[in-house]
Amino acid sequence: MAGKVTLATPDDIPDLVEIFWEAFSGPGEVVFPHTCGGRKWLERSFENFLNQKSYYRPASKVAVVRNLNSRPVALVILHVVHPGQSISGEAWKTRWTRCEDIPGMSEQKLAEFFEPLSRAHYLVVGNKGHAFIELIMTKPSSRGRGYASALMEWATKLADGLGIPCYLDAGMRGMGICDRYGFKAQNIEVRYGGPPPCTPMLRTKK
Repeated sequence: MAGKVTLATPDDIPDLVEIFWEAFSGPGEVVFPHTCGGRKWLERSFENFLNQKSYYRPASKVAVVRNLNSRPVALVILHVVHPGQSISGEAWKTRWTRCEDIPGMSEQKLAEFFEPLSRAHYLVVGNKGHAFIELIMTKPSSRGRGYASALMEWATKLADGLGIPCYLDAGMRGMGICDRYGFKAQNIEVRYGGPPPCTPMLRTKK
Protein backbone atom coordinates (compact mmCIF):
# COMPACT_ATOMS: atom_id res chain seq x y z
CA MET A 1 0.00 0.00 0.00
CA ALA A 2 1.44 3.37 -1.01
CA GLY A 3 2.41 5.76 1.75
CA LYS A 4 1.21 9.27 2.40
CA VAL A 5 3.06 12.06 0.59
CA THR A 6 4.13 15.10 2.60
CA LEU A 7 6.45 18.02 1.96
CA ALA A 8 10.00 17.63 3.25
CA THR A 9 11.37 19.92 5.95
CA PRO A 10 14.93 21.07 6.71
CA ASP A 11 15.08 18.42 9.47
CA ASP A 12 14.74 15.75 6.75
CA ILE A 13 17.88 16.82 4.87
CA PRO A 14 20.21 14.14 6.35
CA ASP A 15 17.80 11.42 5.20
CA LEU A 16 17.34 13.07 1.80
CA VAL A 17 21.11 12.98 1.29
CA GLU A 18 21.18 9.26 2.15
CA ILE A 19 18.35 8.50 -0.31
CA PHE A 20 20.20 10.45 -3.01
CA TRP A 21 23.48 8.68 -2.31
CA GLU A 22 21.86 5.25 -2.49
CA ALA A 23 20.39 6.16 -5.88
CA PHE A 24 23.72 7.46 -7.17
CA SER A 25 26.05 4.83 -5.77
CA GLY A 26 28.71 3.16 -7.90
CA PRO A 27 29.33 5.08 -11.17
CA GLY A 28 27.22 8.00 -9.92
CA GLU A 29 29.82 8.71 -7.24
CA VAL A 30 32.08 10.21 -9.89
CA VAL A 31 29.63 13.12 -10.14
CA PHE A 32 28.13 12.99 -6.65
CA PRO A 33 30.97 11.78 -4.40
CA HIS A 34 30.09 10.13 -1.10
CA THR A 35 32.45 12.39 0.83
CA CYS A 36 32.22 15.25 3.32
CA GLY A 37 32.35 17.66 0.39
CA GLY A 38 29.70 15.73 -1.50
CA ARG A 39 27.45 15.78 1.57
CA LYS A 40 27.95 19.52 1.99
CA TRP A 41 26.99 20.17 -1.64
CA LEU A 42 23.83 18.06 -1.35
CA GLU A 43 22.86 19.61 1.99
CA ARG A 44 23.23 23.07 0.50
CA SER A 45 21.22 22.02 -2.57
CA PHE A 46 18.35 20.66 -0.48
CA GLU A 47 18.42 23.81 1.65
CA ASN A 48 18.14 25.73 -1.62
CA PHE A 49 15.11 23.68 -2.70
CA LEU A 50 13.36 24.00 0.65
CA ASN A 51 14.08 27.60 1.59
CA GLN A 52 15.16 29.88 -1.23
CA LYS A 53 12.51 31.76 -3.15
CA SER A 54 13.31 33.96 -6.11
CA TYR A 55 11.44 35.50 -9.01
CA TYR A 56 14.31 34.47 -11.29
CA ARG A 57 14.45 30.74 -10.52
CA PRO A 58 11.83 28.00 -10.59
CA ALA A 59 9.93 27.35 -7.36
CA SER A 60 11.22 24.05 -6.01
CA LYS A 61 9.38 21.49 -3.91
CA VAL A 62 10.62 18.29 -2.30
CA ALA A 63 7.96 15.78 -1.27
CA VAL A 64 8.59 12.52 0.56
CA VAL A 65 7.04 9.26 1.69
CA ARG A 66 7.97 8.32 5.27
CA ASN A 67 8.40 5.00 7.03
CA LEU A 68 6.74 4.04 10.31
CA ASN A 69 9.44 5.99 12.16
CA SER A 70 8.52 9.13 10.17
CA ARG A 71 11.83 9.12 8.31
CA PRO A 72 11.81 9.75 4.53
CA VAL A 73 12.38 6.66 2.39
CA ALA A 74 11.37 8.09 -1.01
CA LEU A 75 11.46 11.57 -2.51
CA VAL A 76 10.54 13.66 -5.52
CA ILE A 77 12.20 16.92 -6.52
CA LEU A 78 9.81 19.08 -8.54
CA HIS A 79 10.24 22.58 -9.94
CA VAL A 80 7.46 24.89 -11.08
CA VAL A 81 9.03 26.70 -14.02
CA HIS A 82 7.32 29.96 -14.95
CA PRO A 83 7.31 31.25 -18.55
CA GLY A 84 10.67 32.77 -19.46
CA GLN A 85 12.63 31.23 -16.58
CA SER A 86 15.87 29.60 -17.66
CA ILE A 87 16.23 25.82 -17.59
CA SER A 88 19.15 25.44 -20.00
CA GLY A 89 22.92 25.83 -19.86
CA GLU A 90 24.17 26.67 -16.38
CA ALA A 91 20.69 27.07 -14.84
CA TRP A 92 21.45 24.00 -12.68
CA LYS A 93 23.81 26.17 -10.60
CA THR A 94 20.94 28.29 -9.29
CA ARG A 95 18.47 25.39 -9.14
CA TRP A 96 20.88 23.20 -7.15
CA THR A 97 23.92 25.14 -5.93
CA ARG A 98 27.44 26.13 -6.91
CA CYS A 99 30.44 24.11 -5.78
CA GLU A 100 33.58 26.20 -6.23
CA ASP A 101 34.16 26.49 -2.47
CA ILE A 102 33.59 22.79 -1.71
CA PRO A 103 36.69 20.55 -1.81
CA GLY A 104 36.26 17.40 -3.86
CA MET A 105 33.31 18.66 -5.91
CA SER A 106 33.89 19.10 -9.64
CA GLU A 107 31.92 21.76 -11.49
CA GLN A 108 32.98 20.11 -14.74
CA LYS A 109 31.53 16.73 -13.71
CA LEU A 110 28.30 18.35 -12.55
CA ALA A 111 28.03 20.29 -15.82
CA GLU A 112 28.64 17.11 -17.82
CA PHE A 113 25.74 15.49 -15.95
CA PHE A 114 23.21 18.35 -15.90
CA GLU A 115 23.79 20.30 -19.11
CA PRO A 116 23.08 17.55 -21.70
CA LEU A 117 19.82 16.85 -19.85
CA SER A 118 18.92 20.54 -19.76
CA ARG A 119 19.57 20.84 -23.50
CA ALA A 120 17.07 18.05 -24.22
CA HIS A 121 14.66 19.62 -21.73
CA TYR A 122 14.82 22.99 -23.49
CA LEU A 123 14.27 21.41 -26.92
CA VAL A 124 10.98 19.99 -25.67
CA VAL A 125 9.49 22.85 -23.63
CA GLY A 126 11.48 25.96 -24.63
CA ASN A 127 10.52 28.99 -22.54
CA LYS A 128 7.01 27.80 -21.69
CA GLY A 129 5.78 27.37 -18.15
CA HIS A 130 5.66 23.78 -16.90
CA ALA A 131 6.30 21.48 -13.96
CA PHE A 132 9.67 19.72 -14.05
CA ILE A 133 9.97 16.44 -12.17
CA GLU A 134 13.73 16.32 -11.84
CA LEU A 135 14.12 13.19 -9.73
CA ILE A 136 12.03 10.48 -8.11
CA MET A 137 13.97 8.01 -5.97
CA THR A 138 13.25 5.36 -3.35
CA LYS A 139 15.61 3.64 -0.94
CA PRO A 140 16.32 0.12 -2.25
CA SER A 141 14.99 -1.43 0.98
CA SER A 142 11.64 0.35 0.45
CA ARG A 143 11.03 -0.37 -3.23
CA GLY A 144 8.05 -2.30 -4.54
CA ARG A 145 5.57 -0.63 -2.17
CA GLY A 146 4.10 1.95 -4.55
CA TYR A 147 6.02 4.90 -3.16
CA ALA A 148 7.26 6.13 -6.56
CA SER A 149 3.69 5.93 -7.88
CA ALA A 150 2.43 7.92 -4.91
CA LEU A 151 5.03 10.61 -5.55
CA MET A 152 4.26 10.66 -9.27
CA GLU A 153 0.56 11.07 -8.53
CA TRP A 154 1.31 13.95 -6.14
CA ALA A 155 3.50 15.67 -8.75
CA THR A 156 1.08 15.29 -11.66
CA LYS A 157 -1.86 16.47 -9.54
CA LEU A 158 0.15 19.56 -8.61
CA ALA A 159 0.80 20.25 -12.31
CA ASP A 160 -2.87 19.66 -13.15
CA GLY A 161 -3.93 22.03 -10.39
CA LEU A 162 -1.77 24.72 -11.93
CA GLY A 163 -2.98 23.93 -15.46
CA ILE A 164 0.53 23.35 -16.82
CA PRO A 165 2.26 20.50 -18.66
CA CYS A 166 4.77 18.30 -16.87
CA TYR A 167 8.24 17.26 -18.06
CA LEU A 168 10.73 14.65 -16.89
CA ASP A 169 13.78 12.73 -18.11
CA ALA A 170 13.15 8.98 -17.96
CA GLY A 171 15.57 6.09 -17.74
CA MET A 172 14.65 2.61 -18.91
CA ARG A 173 13.53 1.53 -15.42
CA GLY A 174 11.09 4.42 -15.15
CA MET A 175 9.33 4.14 -18.50
CA GLY A 176 6.43 2.05 -17.20
CA ILE A 177 5.37 4.47 -14.49
CA CYS A 178 5.71 7.38 -16.91
CA ASP A 179 3.37 5.66 -19.37
CA ARG A 180 0.81 5.00 -16.61
CA TYR A 181 0.69 8.66 -15.69
CA GLY A 182 0.24 9.93 -19.23
CA PHE A 183 3.77 10.95 -20.21
CA LYS A 184 4.74 10.59 -23.87
CA ALA A 185 8.27 10.18 -25.17
CA GLN A 186 9.45 13.12 -27.28
CA ASN A 187 11.52 12.42 -30.40
CA ILE A 188 14.24 15.08 -30.48
CA GLU A 189 17.16 13.04 -31.85
CA VAL A 190 17.50 15.05 -35.07
CA ARG A 191 17.51 18.40 -33.27
CA TYR A 192 19.68 17.06 -30.45
CA GLY A 193 22.21 15.56 -32.86
CA GLY A 194 21.77 11.99 -31.64
CA PRO A 195 20.12 10.17 -28.74
CA PRO A 196 19.83 12.32 -25.58
CA PRO A 197 21.17 10.84 -22.32
CA CYS A 198 17.65 10.02 -21.09
CA THR A 199 14.27 9.87 -22.78
CA PRO A 200 12.52 13.27 -22.61
CA MET A 201 8.89 12.77 -21.56
CA LEU A 202 6.04 15.27 -21.64
CA ARG A 203 2.58 15.12 -20.10
CA THR A 204 0.20 17.68 -21.58
CA LYS A 205 -1.73 20.00 -19.31
CA LYS A 206 -5.10 18.74 -18.14
